[in-house]
Amino acid sequence: MDTITGYHKQFLEYRGEMFLELLLKNMATILFILFILLVWYLIDKAIPYLMMHIFQAAGERARNTVYKDDEIRRAWLMYRMSTLRQLTTQMLRVLLATVMCFVILNAIGINIKPILAGIGIAGLGISLAAQNLIRDFINGVLIIVEDQYNVNDWIQIGNYQGTVEHFTLRLTRLRSLEGNLIIIPNSTIQDVINYTKDWSYTAIYVTIPYEGDYAAAKKILMELADETVKQGDPKIFPNPVFNGITEYAQNGIKFRCFIKTAPGYQWRVGYRFREELHKRYTEAGIKFAYPAVSNYLESSDPAVLAEIAKSQELRSAQKPPETGNQRQGN
Repeated sequence: MDTITGYHKQFLEYRGEMFLELLLKNMATILFILFILLVWYLIDKAIPYLMMHIFQAAGERARNTVYKDDEIRRAWLMYRMSTLRQLTTQMLRVLLATVMCFVILNAIGINIKPILAGIGIAGLGISLAAQNLIRDFINGVLIIVEDQYNVNDWIQIGNYQGTVEHFTLRLTRLRSLEGNLIIIPNSTIQDVINYTKDWSYTAIYVTIPYEGDYAAAKKILMELADETVKQGDPKIFPNPVFNGITEYAQNGIKFRCFIKTAPGYQWRVGYRFREELHKRYTEAGIKFAYPAVSNYLESSDPAVLAEIAKSQELRSAQKPPETGNQRQGN
């Protein structure tokens, strides 16, 4: 037993000496790798900070020169710069990680040329197996180049609506009105509705009954539209559009009015406009139409009229059946 313990101790001492010798022999390489990891960490942390300041400076310069007097284009430029900043940061961090991995592999004595060749062959195989992933990136590039939407735009993709919270070349993330996060691969995006692009319309649709005073309703609507435009808000553009009667619906007369606004401002204007319009219509005694159904029975045949009267007399003369409580009360 003592002999086995002695052998075990000698083995551990031998292994310890070998590890120490290996450590001292490769100390320069280990220190170099630690230095590379430290540089990698610092640069990776600095990239988002630098990109934020670079794109902010570029955006401020463009807004104060090219779009100095155009508030709408200045807001669009801010969202555009935010989108490009996110993509540039992601691409630089991936490029940095790739370069640093190759440097570390080369430092520990691994020939990276066969690895590069293997990556090329593997990339070909992956490209054949992951066609949807490639389509995601291609469609993501097209979205950026064609400027379909940017971060903070309110859009609709298929049946989903929301604010573009985050965008990458592979995914688009929307935040819905209820706060739900919707993740959509870019390859599945076919039809996009952008509600906050360049400019928007506040659409006011009104329906009043046929017996209502259309002239008064039109006058109040246009007066309120003119007041809304002339209140001095730079995000509300002049010349509201009134289309007149658009339809004779089942429940009344339909007409509408459009007010042009800055992108994304149409909902705020619409909320205030509808509240004030409801107040003024109520004060003027004008009612909004609502669904109603009327049934009419007309006949000049005396036999039919007599039969209807007879059936009504029978229903009125018929006594309802007694309930148990009624019998007990009697």
